Amino acid sequence: MSERDKRVKAFEKLMRGGLSSTDVSCLKNQLMAMGFFTAPASTKYHGNYEGGLFDHSFTVTSSLLSLTKRMGLNWKRKASPYIVGMLHDLCKCDSYIHNPDGTYSYNPDILLPGHGDKSVILAQKIVDLTDEEMACIRWHMGAFDDKENWDKYGKSIEKYPNVLWTHTADMMAARIFKI
Repeated sequence: MSERDKRVKAFEKLMRGGLSSTDVSCLKNQLMAMGFFTAPASTKYHGNYEGGLFDHSFTVTSSLLSLTKRMGLNWKRKASPYIVGMLHDLCKCDSYIHNPDGTYSYNPDILLPGHGDKSVILAQKIVDLTDEEMACIRWHMGAFDDKENWDKYGKSIEKYPNVLWTHTADMMAARIFKI
């Protein structure tokens, strides 16, 4: 079984915990078409290898599910931590080019730049997001976003506390688990 196929199977198993089999299948097909299971998560930081985007997103989802259980987080819908964790970095599906030497560089030909905003736009095309899910995906970078946005990030946390927990899960995956 290929590494991509192993990732797809892990995706299906995890996502069935919060979504119907039909929804998991539809989401899987959309993500496969976007290259989600083979894209890297970065050029030189966490997940800078083929499949790194999925591995990072899987770890964020698992961390967010753990935080939800341990901290008693309340979500508008049961599927939210699955959707937010898995789709928070969709912007990266077309962000990088695989170089002949095995490294990655930024794709100069992307048509839609951005990070949080772009991920919300792409996710909204495949899942009908709640306002809370949009806020969590948009602000998952926390204070790593532009300084002029910090106040908006703080206000988003006040309205939707799970924005902070999404950022925490993302940092756990990237900085603690190094994925």
